[in-house]
Amino acid sequence: MAYTNVQFIGYVLDTAPQVNPDGSKTYLGLSDPRLDIEARCDVMLRAMQTARDALPQTSPPVPEGETLKVFLAPEFFFRGASGAYQMDDVQRAITSLQRLAADDQWVDWVFVFGTILGASSATQQTPPYDIDPLASTEIYNFALVQQGGMAAQGDAGARMVMKELMSGVDFIATAANPGGLLLGDVEHWPASTGGGLGREQQEVNYDGAGVFELAGITWGLEVCLDHGGTVRRLQRSPQLPGQKLIQLQVVPSCGMGIQAPSVITQAGGYVFNCDGSGAASHSTLVQQVPPVANVPLLSSAPVGDAAVALQSTSPMEDVAVSALYARGPGVVNIYPAQALPAQQVVAGNTVCLDWPASPDYRFIFQLVYNSSGNFVTLVCEIRSKKANFYGNNYFLPLSLQTQDSWKQDVRIQMTLAAGSSPYAGAVWCKINVPGFIFEGNAFEFSATYGGPAPFTIWQSTDTDTDGLGDDNL
Repeated sequence: MAYTNVQFIGYVLDTAPQVNPDGSKTYLGLSDPRLDIEARCDVMLRAMQTARDALPQTSPPVPEGETLKVFLAPEFFFRGASGAYQMDDVQRAITSLQRLAADDQWVDWVFVFGTILGASSATQQTPPYDIDPLASTEIYNFALVQQGGMAAQGDAGARMVMKELMSGVDFIATAANPGGLLLGDVEHWPASTGGGLGREQQEVNYDGAGVFELAGITWGLEVCLDHGGTVRRLQRSPQLPGQKLIQLQVVPSCGMGIQAPSVITQAGGYVFNCDGSGAASHSTLVQQVPPVANVPLLSSAPVGDAAVALQSTSPMEDVAVSALYARGPGVVNIYPAQALPAQQVVAGNTVCLDWPASPDYRFIFQLVYNSSGNFVTLVCEIRSKKANFYGNNYFLPLSLQTQDSWKQDVRIQMTLAAGSSPYAGAVWCKINVPGFIFEGNAFEFSATYGGPAPFTIWQSTDTDTDGLGDDNL
């Protein structure tokens, strides 16, 4: 849908560990992670329904497909009594949240369900989990973004963004609750990217990168510390020329506010933060005018604090919301609907080179030049009838070893090298794939967009107007 307006709703509540009278901290939650997830999903649904009912009514009603509602919860909403869930329970949380959002009433909504903490341990656990602090435990902290409505149910309407940096407040430092994960005993999931032009663009829904398209809008998402003034994750990886600029930037956090140097939206875009850091929990909306300007809050509505009735227990058990979140179920903050800025793209140019290396392998290179006409980077897409490269765009240097569908080895190396006059650069390749072996410079290219056309080792027979050759391969 081509939305013309966007309205932001922040679900503000305390998602930090409980601080005990002696100053120690405890993870809140139920000992059985399945029940814990059920209870937290119940609280989330309450907040969603509270937001829906508290939206200002207009006369006549706003037509469907005109205003997108963006619902954002803070970091650590799904954490559990041990500090993180095991893999099966992470999937249970995702499935449960997607089921909540799938109802027709959530058409024209996009939900950012805070973050989910997952743990991959060397020791197989059974509920209730008693995680051995000496076990090798790998942690990942990610935000699930889900488009609402039946048409977007499941993965087609979902995106996942991984937090790259672990903060010192992400986990409890000393053992206040037995079995809980401690800061010194976890290894954070490795970063999805080291930064660089275009490297945060998602290629597939769940690849963890921070820039993606959903509901016809270009989004950027950073979790807490990734947005910090010295980290500036998305600022380190601006979009490539020709790519769409970010219209909406969202920051779920627990101890972070919007940092002006980290804002990367296009002119007129919005940055929305929802933070769960104890008594300081808050939500903030700013617009990149520029500079950034605060958008005032329209209204707030408390989320009901009745006990959660667990439907999967027999007899049903009641759980106090305070057993999950130290300061109760919180409030939803509603901001006035805003005009969605028209999509802009990054200035600059690209040159496409299509190398039909063999009947089974083709390499498509995109040379990228900035708005001043200077070369900045290149990416390579590999297409094959026998191996699946998932449409990935690879940055150089590239060193790839895999197998095709017939279990045959596939080895591909590429790196930038010096060119010969009048060319400034070249792409050196060492390719050993079934039916094709090559080593040397595949092509040479100019340092400027207006320079001589690239010199390639192949004769192109491409007559397609899209510049990508025969798409039957």
